[in-house]
Amino acid sequence: MGTGIEVFVIASIASMAGAGISAYSSYQQGKAQEAMGERNAKIAENAALNEAQVAAENAKREREKGRRQLAAIRGHMAGSGVQMSTGSSLDVIGDAASDLELAAMDLFRDSTARQMTYQNQSVTERWEGKQAGVAGKYSAMGTLLGGVSSTMRGVA
Repeated sequence: MGTGIEVFVIASIASMAGAGISAYSSYQQGKAQEAMGERNAKIAENAALNEAQVAAENAKREREKGRRQLAAIRGHMAGSGVQMSTGSSLDVIGDAASDLELAAMDLFRDSTARQMTYQNQSVTERWEGKQAGVAGKYSAMGTLLGGVSSTMRGVA
């Protein structure tokens, strides 16, 4: 059996090693959460980009559909003998064109709102990850200081 000093030294080393392992674990956990936040932010940013591409394609299709509808209106009017260059026939075509363009613009507005949601989510994910990283570092420091304190109390 060892002397009191040997036992104290071994206990102190074990206490410091335990504190070191615990501190390293806290630090690594914080780093992992920070990396996860960054990954989730990238996913949200990619979703926003995808949303923008989908909106552009949908608006393009909506406008093409609108051009076909306007052509059909003109065809019906011309087939009915309506004079196309004056009065209420121009109003009808103008109103229809306005309504069709408004439908295309509504697609962009809705998409912009979704894109903003994804961008806000990416900012939040990144912030939360950084906060977790900082918390992990502070937890690691606290664990180390607690281990030193515990060891020092054994000296006294």
